[in-house]
Amino acid sequence: MSLDANNALARLLAHDEVDADALNAHVGVVLDDALTLVQSRALLADFVARVAAAAAAALAAFDGGGGGEARLAAFASVWRCVLERTGGRQVAFEEQIALVRFSLADILEATQDWSDAAKVLMQVPLDSGHRHVDDLTKAQVYVRIVRLLLEDEDSVSAESYLNRASLLINKPEFEALKTTDAFLLTLQFKASQARLLDFKRLFQLAAQKYHQLSYISEMALEERLVCLEQAVVCAILAPAGPGRSRLLATLYKDDRVRESPECATVFYPILEKMYLDRILRASEIDGFRQTLKSHQLAKLSDGTTVLDRAVIEHNILAASKIYTSIRFSELSSLLGVSGPDAAEAVVSRMIGEGRVEGRIDQIEGIVFFFEGRQVDLLGSGIRGVCEQVDVVVENVMEKNADWVSSQLDR
Repeated sequence: MSLDANNALARLLAHDEVDADALNAHVGVVLDDALTLVQSRALLADFVARVAAAAAAALAAFDGGGGGEARLAAFASVWRCVLERTGGRQVAFEEQIALVRFSLADILEATQDWSDAAKVLMQVPLDSGHRHVDDLTKAQVYVRIVRLLLEDEDSVSAESYLNRASLLINKPEFEALKTTDAFLLTLQFKASQARLLDFKRLFQLAAQKYHQLSYISEMALEERLVCLEQAVVCAILAPAGPGRSRLLATLYKDDRVRESPECATVFYPILEKMYLDRILRASEIDGFRQTLKSHQLAKLSDGTTVLDRAVIEHNILAASKIYTSIRFSELSSLLGVSGPDAAEAVVSRMIGEGRVEGRIDQIEGIVFFFEGRQVDLLGSGIRGVCEQVDVVVENVMEKNADWVSSQLDR
């Protein structure tokens, strides 16, 4: 029986076209109830190994074309048949089921079926107790699921699996691993953390994570530049305040931002204006808007987008450096919002959160800004002392010209 099954399988896999129906029928023969569990397990292990190798070869040759996709669809059909037939005996065929799910996930990922690929991996038996799975393998599966879910923009489920991976990656024994796989997984985990923060609109934290990744020399130059670009994007989208101002300063002084072609043409002009606290006009952000992803353009509760809110808050912060007071009717025109009430709502929220210093006179419809006034007073005091020192030096030079000349000649 074993020899006949092997010969039949070899003939099926020798053809260029994948005969899914014949392979599915072969699965029925392998899992026939007339065979003992030991026989079925051995035959299924051989079947899975051979078909997985053929599927891997088809994946390597896949370029997105129709013919290649048909082959992958046929292999996916075979794997679904195996999972269906072994559904009632998962414990008996646990190792084979895991291999099938990994191969099926590879196929679904190659065809950009992110959601189904993640669901297939979620059902891989990792903690059944019937076979040992090391922490590295578990973490690799969890991080892969996270990456697939983020591609599908399911940040809620992604966070759950990222937390599972975090419990494993932060173990002392995992951190002690010095293998290439462990290092690569750690990078993927950090990148997933940054992307998840981005999806959750925690843009300041996401920008910091992306910027840290952009300095890791082991990453490819293209990947580091992508991380740098995303750091700039997230910094621009972050809520205005002292923390973002420090982040903008760090990125503005990073020479790589000016040297990167896309950063220099699209991102740097906006970054520069934000760093220098200059007012941004709506027309200046149109090009930048086109580079944003869907979750970065999502509508907020007040009807504005994340970018709209970031620009409005930045302009309020910039206005606080220019004006000591301004009417909300004038401020609303400056911000490009619907009216004085909308401008007042944003300013009051920023004052309440401590992101801008000021006081609102609702009766008169005026906001008084205190931003930087204490710093200005300190600067004025220092400037006054310097001016007095200059006066003293001039008096000394007038009354003791010879002595000053002798000191300068030394």
